[in-house]
Amino acid sequence: MHQLMEWLEYAATIVDIVGIVIVLYGFILSFIRLIGTELGRFSGQFEGAMGCEKVRLQLGTYILLGIEFMIASDIINTVISRTVESLIFVASLVVIRTAISFFLGRELQELSKKEE
Repeated sequence: MHQLMEWLEYAATIVDIVGIVIVLYGFILSFIRLIGTELGRFSGQFEGAMGCEKVRLQLGTYILLGIEFMIASDIINTVISRTVESLIFVASLVVIRTAISFFLGRELQELSKKEE
């Protein structure tokens, strides 16, 4: 049983790292796209506010996906938690991340509809 708990701790850490990598990857892609959009202003190819909205949509999508992985990690941590304090902490994290995910998802839907 102890070995299973250890394995679950490693799995939760890996899932957390994957979520962080996804967010960082999305940041890098979005930052590059933002720089391209801003540089386009100097060459007369400025997309206006829609260029920034596309960057926000791209970054938001990666953040949302990363948060989903982090919530999965929190759920795994909930399974292996043994104290009430750690369960409350993990539950709080899940609630906060789920709320952020919900509102970010709604905003991304609105941006996506606006883009269409």
